[in-house]
Amino acid sequence: MIAVSDLDRAARDFGALGFTLTPRGRHSIGSENHCIMFASTYLELLWPGKPHPWLEHYRAFLEQGEGLAGLAYKMHEPEGAYMDLSRPVEGGLARFRLTQLEPSLFLVQHLTPELVWRREWQSHANGAAELAAVEWGRPAILRIRGLKTPTEAHGVRLLPA
Repeated sequence: MIAVSDLDRAARDFGALGFTLTPRGRHSIGSENHCIMFASTYLELLWPGKPHPWLEHYRAFLEQGEGLAGLAYKMHEPEGAYMDLSRPVEGGLARFRLTQLEPSLFLVQHLTPELVWRREWQSHANGAAELAAVEWGRPAILRIRGLKTPTEAHGVRLLPA
């Protein structure tokens, strides 16, 4: 999760870097996003939007600037407390289930993967194919397989893997 203060500007910037972005998503809890989909991983540009307890971490993070504010791991079935989240997409309602482990770390179950893992969103002009490694920090370092040119945007350094 790359927390951004201006989602439109972040989308323009990442688009200019050769990434294909999903259409703007509006989550049921008030946040908004664009995703950069790869083969089995993705980056999410997230604007926290209106106040919600699950978004306070991102609001506080943005007080220090933009950057990598969260990391999600795929889960198959939730254990313990979870929250259901959804957002309209072309063709239906994308639904997710989240389990928060700590403010910057959570598990996600994609309940409707066919609505967000689309081929047309997985091809990037810059060659990016898969997120390979993450190094926390300010700026965070994201190593991406297939990426041809290193760059930096919105508090993250994007480096070829």
